[in-house]
Amino acid sequence: MNHPVNTAYAETAHNDGYLDMPVLFLTAQYDFVCECVHSRLAEPMRTYCRNLSEETIRSGHWMAQEKPAEVNAALVKWLATAVPGIWPRPR
Repeated sequence: MNHPVNTAYAETAHNDGYLDMPVLFLTAQYDFVCECVHSRLAEPMRTYCRNLSEETIRSGHWMAQEKPAEVNAALVKWLATAVPGIWPRPR
């Protein structure tokens, strides 16, 4: 619905659209709204995020509400390993 504006914005992207910073993508195992486990939907992200970590949560689309402890554990694990100099914040 917004393809022309998205295309114009993408043409201004720095670094040819590649992201080099750490990125976490949480995939919901049983998400049929945004299915990224078996489909090719996540392939562009895997191409353009050079420092990508992925974690699959055994939940449906609303993973933060369905599995809050698992989502928080995945976030904490990623923060502690992917950006240890930033989180937890040094005292």
